[in-house]
Amino acid sequence: MDRRARELLALAAGCAALFAMLLAAAYLWGPGRSLDERALTGFVSVDRGPLEDITWALVQLGDPRQVALIALGLVALAVLRGRPRVALVVVLLLAATSVSSQLLKALFAHSPSGPVGTAVFSADETFPSGHATAAMSLALAAVLAAPRRARPAAAALGSLLALGVGASLVARGWHYPSDVVGGYLLAAVWALTLAGLLSEADRRYPAAGRMSVSAVARVSDQLAARGLTAGAFLGAAGALLLALLALGSDPSAVVAFARDHTAALVVAGGVAAAALALPAALATLVPRA
Repeated sequence: MDRRARELLALAAGCAALFAMLLAAAYLWGPGRSLDERALTGFVSVDRGPLEDITWALVQLGDPRQVALIALGLVALAVLRGRPRVALVVVLLLAATSVSSQLLKALFAHSPSGPVGTAVFSADETFPSGHATAAMSLALAAVLAAPRRARPAAAALGSLLALGVGASLVARGWHYPSDVVGGYLLAAVWALTLAGLLSEADRRYPAAGRMSVSAVARVSDQLAARGLTAGAFLGAAGALLLALLALGSDPSAVVAFARDHTAALVVAGGVAAAALALPAALATLVPRA
């Protein structure tokens, strides 16, 4: 096994270890549970006015129909680029994360300590979040399907998608922040593992007659690079607008929120860091164009 495949699999193992640690902290460690609950209170308090419609729209991006449509587009991109193995990996990634997240949700189902703010929970809304898992799976699949020069844009756009869906889930009171980060890590474990296996398969069994030199593949690469770059810029602008709406125009209100919901700000930084770091790490390690 070559160095790149080992790095991908080692990082997958690290994400699995973090998943287990996060689960223990959220379920078994008192201060961890308290932080989760206080952060949730802060997130829910922000979901007011126009933000309610926005968070609802973002959450729906993690629904099965939308996920399937985006995944189909990524599969088509990989095929047009002459990478059928990548197309297969995208399908396997979405299938594996969907099944495993549902199995884990059933395994870890529990009764929360009680409603927080306007949050409404049910027994199946537990660790990890299925919507957050799906959103991060799409983000990582986009990195795998994108041509090399478009990977930074794919990682940025995917991170914004995962962060938007994850933060909206918490703001609507559907999940604790730990459920969201757990979903991100679960998707990363599968994506990094499959990417490592793909790297090793490409090394041992080079694909004969790759289509990447064809006119269709070249055009697909160009369109993907431009589309992902434009999407990343638009996504960043949308994220900035959403942040401004969430914070409001009154500086004193922002200061008051920071004072009253410090835990929410700290946890929000952690969720954002996870959403940004995982696609970026995969984009850095994936070896082939």
